[in-house]
Amino acid sequence: MAGTVLVIDDDETLQKWVGFELGREGFQVVTAATGPDGLTAAQAEPRPDIILLDVDMPGMNGLDVASTLQQNPDTTSIPIIFLTARVSLKDKMAGFQAGGVDYLTKPFEMPELIARVKATLHLSEVQREKARRDLETYKSNLAENMSHELMTPVSKVLNGADILARLAHKENITQFDPVIEIIRNGAGELRWLMEDLLLINQISDKAVGPFRQTVDLVQAVKAMVKQTEAKYRRDNLTFDLDMPATATVNIHRKHLNHMLHHLLDNAGKFSPPGSRPKVTVRSIGQAGAEIEIKDHGQGIKPELQQQVFDKFYQVDMSMTRESGGLGLGLYIARTLAHLYDGDLTLTSKPGRGVTVRLTIPDQAADWT
Repeated sequence: MAGTVLVIDDDETLQKWVGFELGREGFQVVTAATGPDGLTAAQAEPRPDIILLDVDMPGMNGLDVASTLQQNPDTTSIPIIFLTARVSLKDKMAGFQAGGVDYLTKPFEMPELIARVKATLHLSEVQREKARRDLETYKSNLAENMSHELMTPVSKVLNGADILARLAHKENITQFDPVIEIIRNGAGELRWLMEDLLLINQISDKAVGPFRQTVDLVQAVKAMVKQTEAKYRRDNLTFDLDMPATATVNIHRKHLNHMLHHLLDNAGKFSPPGSRPKVTVRSIGQAGAEIEIKDHGQGIKPELQQQVFDKFYQVDMSMTRESGGLGLGLYIARTLAHLYDGDLTLTSKPGRGVTVRLTIPDQAADWT
């Protein structure tokens, strides 16, 4: 629990005594002899976890120091324990009104001071943790509600695009094809984004688990490749496929599609126009199936190759912003792979593209 304690008191002997005893308890102690010096120390980095503040000091007294700290958003949350010889109820009330959380009268016993410091810090930590959990719950609920609310209109846009495409095909009208493609791609990306946010919330809440069903891996890869190629059609990007005739894996179809979507989309996003990223599906014996995707982009520096799996991490803000994305893809893909006792690894050399390998254990025995 040890932290940093700021002691603001004009009594040098008391400063040394308190500093020595708290130091023995593992605390880092900072001292100040005047109110202005105390304010400066309170705002310095790293900020103190708690302040022991004398009331009766020449110049700026402790009550004024506390009031000033309370008005500063950077210091208002630091708990203050007043140390003073004043014992009247009026004096104590003035201390609490100025922002103090506790009040210890001089002379005091050191064990009591240490106990009050530890208790105050514990309570402060509990309150911070509760606030953090409440904020996480609020953000999770907000993202989930927004995703659900937006999913319906996005589905309507996609359905409308399908109807428009069928009508255009029936009437042999081709000039609408580029517009229909833009609508489908835009709405499709928005749907993936909303599903990602929902999945992130489920992962954070530990509400997602493995669900095994037999999935045709070859057909799943082909379907997601077709979807990715449609998105990057204007870049004349196509994938080379090296796969067996048939292969199955035991995994939730939706989870597999999520992983494939992000890995293929990254390959398309960072490959130059006209290139041909390669997808290889192979058996790795008892270890399961391996899906390897190699792009022809700029590659990733060695020191960044683990960071790319962090949530919201983006290798190149300018490239990612131009192509879209929140930096969730590799985080989601690896998290889902680990959910099924698989893995996602990445190798790259600057200027020579990126190769990702997704392993999914426990595939069915039939590989032809």
